[in-house]
Amino acid sequence: MEPFLEPYQYHFLKSQGLKLVNAQISSTDTNVIKAVRGIVEDSILYQFQHCAKEERQLVERMNAVKDEREVEQILTELHPFIIPFQATEEQIQKLFPKVKKLKVPDLDFMNTKQITYLTWWDPGTHKKFIVTVREGKQWGVYGTFQKAAQKGICSICGRHEKTGLFLVERKGKEIGTYKKKGNYICSDGEACNQNLTRLDKLDEFLARLSR
Repeated sequence: MEPFLEPYQYHFLKSQGLKLVNAQISSTDTNVIKAVRGIVEDSILYQFQHCAKEERQLVERMNAVKDEREVEQILTELHPFIIPFQATEEQIQKLFPKVKKLKVPDLDFMNTKQITYLTWWDPGTHKKFIVTVREGKQWGVYGTFQKAAQKGICSICGRHEKTGLFLVERKGKEIGTYKKKGNYICSDGEACNQNLTRLDKLDEFLARLSR
């Protein structure tokens, strides 16, 4: 069987398994546990509705987990089926033709099966870069990043984390004018990718920057 899981889907399955385990730990009410199990089953079915039968059978095992050990066992067995983040240094360089002497992270030393998007801070340009692949097309953006004093909600993963304000500069409607667009995102890109279990917020964030 070929890899079929996107990294965010892998993290999604983990979150659903832990949700079910936590329900069984925190409640002895069988109706409550049954209700949570039903929600988990529906969520997994919706997420993988377009997958082949054999693929669905693999992920639907998460519907029956009883403890964290079973969750981790299933995740270990699913790991070979993750589609890694794919991009070469040359491809990333081409996304930012106006940036001189851009230093790109060495993907050979990264766990590319854990990231939906690539992000890094370049000390040479004092900019934060974001690269992702949407609908088979690579997409990149860079901007300023100012860490916030307190934790906040990340506009990409939706979790309460250490964040910062990411801003990009775009040309305005009038010649010679510029405007800035952005939002608060996780300071730690690795943690953000681990938290990412759906793409809608990431898509909204990227769409906002491109408008």
